[in-house]
Amino acid sequence: MCGFVGFSDPGGPDDDARAVAGRMLAALVHRGPDGTGWCRHAGTTLAHCALTFVDPSGGGQPFLSASGAVALVLNGELYNHAELRRELCASGFVPRTGGDTEVLTELYERHGTAVLERVRGMYAFAAHDARTGTTVLARDPLGKKPLYYARVPGGIAFASELTALLRHPAVSRSPDPRALADYLVLRAFPAPRSAVAGVRKVRPGSVVRYTEGSLTETEYWRPRLGPAPGGRVPGTREAAERFEELLRAAVARRVTSTGRRLGVLLSGGLDSSVIAALAQEMSPGRPVPTFSAGFEDADFDESPHARAVARHLGTEHHVVRVGGAELAGVVEEEYALADEPLADPSLLPTRLVCRAARERVRGVLTGDGADELLLGYRYFQAERTIDTLLRHVSAPRLAAAANLAARTLPVRSGNLPAAQALRGLAKGLGAAPEHRFYLANAPFTPAALGSVLGPAARDRLADHRPFAEIARLLGAQPERLSGLQRAQLAVIAHFLRDVILTKTDRGGMRSALELRSPFLDLDLVEYGNSLPEGLKLRGLTGKYLLRRIAAPWLPRRTVRRTKLGFRAPLARLLREELRPLLLDTLAAPALERGGLFDPVAVRTLTDDHLSGRRDTSRALWALLTYQLWYEGPGRGDRPARTVPLALPEEIRRAP
Repeated sequence: MCGFVGFSDPGGPDDDARAVAGRMLAALVHRGPDGTGWCRHAGTTLAHCALTFVDPSGGGQPFLSASGAVALVLNGELYNHAELRRELCASGFVPRTGGDTEVLTELYERHGTAVLERVRGMYAFAAHDARTGTTVLARDPLGKKPLYYARVPGGIAFASELTALLRHPAVSRSPDPRALADYLVLRAFPAPRSAVAGVRKVRPGSVVRYTEGSLTETEYWRPRLGPAPGGRVPGTREAAERFEELLRAAVARRVTSTGRRLGVLLSGGLDSSVIAALAQEMSPGRPVPTFSAGFEDADFDESPHARAVARHLGTEHHVVRVGGAELAGVVEEEYALADEPLADPSLLPTRLVCRAARERVRGVLTGDGADELLLGYRYFQAERTIDTLLRHVSAPRLAAAANLAARTLPVRSGNLPAAQALRGLAKGLGAAPEHRFYLANAPFTPAALGSVLGPAARDRLADHRPFAEIARLLGAQPERLSGLQRAQLAVIAHFLRDVILTKTDRGGMRSALELRSPFLDLDLVEYGNSLPEGLKLRGLTGKYLLRRIAAPWLPRRTVRRTKLGFRAPLARLLREELRPLLLDTLAAPALERGGLFDPVAVRTLTDDHLSGRRDTSRALWALLTYQLWYEGPGRGDRPARTVPLALPEEIRRAP
């Protein structure tokens, strides 16, 4: 719910440190409009901007422990902070605030990073311990909150967003060609790489420690599929009862951890409708605000389904108009200011809905995570079908059949048009199960990178491994996984963590709106990961267990609906409203200045799409969003403004 920055600062005047912190934090003010603070703590400067949900009057940051030994800045919220505070008080501790930051600071001083085994929430934090001179950076297990860092002379610098980190005078702004190659395949920059050379992201579920010139990373949690050691496989009824119990607890944690009113982003699909039903049940006598996108394009519009659910539940429903002009406006107004390129066009309607929701609430619940947890994507249904077909037909013959079928269909721009889906399917048929999802949806396949990258970037492609992080997590699984399990873990490893959660964080926090995802509660995730495939994907019905649970709460049509997906009409936008921006941004002179892309290859992609010969919208979108970021002020190339930083009274005691 906030943003923070920090850097090693062993000497020099206070005014200089404060000025650097102010410039860095100015890039994050959209994340925290409720106040700023800073301190110097034993050679480390910390600064923070707040969006308060818990104890607004006492939750100022940076926060110092009662002894003064530990200074900490937190982005996010610990949903079980009240329980943890009671345990602290039982040991004789007298709290000074009612906030979660104090709880985390005191527990960290006592237990170090072992505290991460106990906390439940979404968070990224930085802690400096004057006793050892150690700076610790940590992210929650799923990576809901971002955290970047870089080595600088004399230590380390870090920030909640890349744009803020680039305002530190010692941090390089040079793009990383190898990370760019990853992005062109995966649509995002998978941790630990970032768009900038020398800048890293803390991996989800990991801790980075800096002490006296030494930088180390430790993973404290990773996704694991299959029964827990020594565990038994539950029956359907038992699994449904336990899953419902954990889901209710997850929603309650997020609703009751704050006195602030929360809304729900309601698409009209099963996942968000379930969350809305539980949120409304937990708010008796007061309608929960729900928000949905009303697309002008009927192929993308789910608002009638959302209205039906809202009427059924009795929520206070709001529909946000989403047309071509509104979507194009988001691109032109905000993509040059983006923290880091993200080639997921659903960020556009997400921004519009979040902007409208912020006019009424400060936080919303979402249905994110259910598809990954319970095999809800149509891709998983396709994966099961492919596995069956490949037992009887070779991959090359199956791919040839899919391509032939695609060529007989017209080029159209609907929501997942059949021709595009078939071509994507063909691209992945000869690959390992854990790669098929990405190859089917890739803006560029690894083999095609050499044709679109410029010579300088192309020369860096030796031994390029875009799926390295997926391989790392698969290699750490204690048991042999099925093809479907490998595919699921691959989607969790990157698409969920680096695409979906980046979209929700950036989409909401640009308007200082906090998005909370009950399906990604750690207890629920671990239980869902332990369940057998048949309770998630029953035949070709995804999210089987959730449909069973939701049947008494929702209209039958909602429970049985096939997932549509939250997308933007990208192909049409690029041909119409975004056509001038596309031609200008990807013009040869602009590309030649950067030297990262081949102007001739890009021109071919542009001409083919604008003429209607073929749909190259995914490739063009990846190039456009990257180039807007590369040439925009978000890289810190232009003079940065600063923000005034408060020095709260309790921080003046810093050693």
